[in-house]
Amino acid sequence: MIYDCPLCQESKLNIGDKTNYGARVIYKIWDYKTGWFATLSPKTGGDCNRDFTIQLMPLQHLIHMSEISENIDLAKNYGIAFSQISRAIKKIMEIEGRHNENEEGVIRIGTYGKSKHLDEHFHVKLFPWSGNIGQPYTVDTTFEKSKIYLDENGKEFVKLNPVRKVRIDESRLDDLSNKFISLLK
Repeated sequence: MIYDCPLCQESKLNIGDKTNYGARVIYKIWDYKTGWFATLSPKTGGDCNRDFTIQLMPLQHLIHMSEISENIDLAKNYGIAFSQISRAIKKIMEIEGRHNENEEGVIRIGTYGKSKHLDEHFHVKLFPWSGNIGQPYTVDTTFEKSKIYLDENGKEFVKLNPVRKVRIDESRLDDLSNKFISLLK
């Protein structure tokens, strides 16, 4: 371990364990050099009664997505882990009746990943794409179609709803954690 990294500490936990942050380890597979793990966050930027966030991370302290390509098994396992977690999210959303939320009947899953600090452990977040956390982002085509406003200096901007993290009720967090662990076996 290069840095005093909380995610490196979490990577040592077992499935079902609770992190210092209050997240639940719901997935862990393969070895240190090729492995991945995932946690269910105790907070969400969406509706705390319906939404959730999963964080997928390599077991080793990688800081950038590009490092995954240095180990073909790590890269393959990333794809497997990402797809298995996505499938589990879809199943939970179907169980909760979320497929009827839009006219197409589509389960929408959002992702977000970043690599911006040398000491930051690379991670990807997966979540139900709805409400305030389902707004278009700058890389989305729909963002370009947003209404453009002008500030007092004539600078253009786009309005978005604020996203604030809220705590998920402990009983819902436990229930979701158990469902994810079961689906990801």
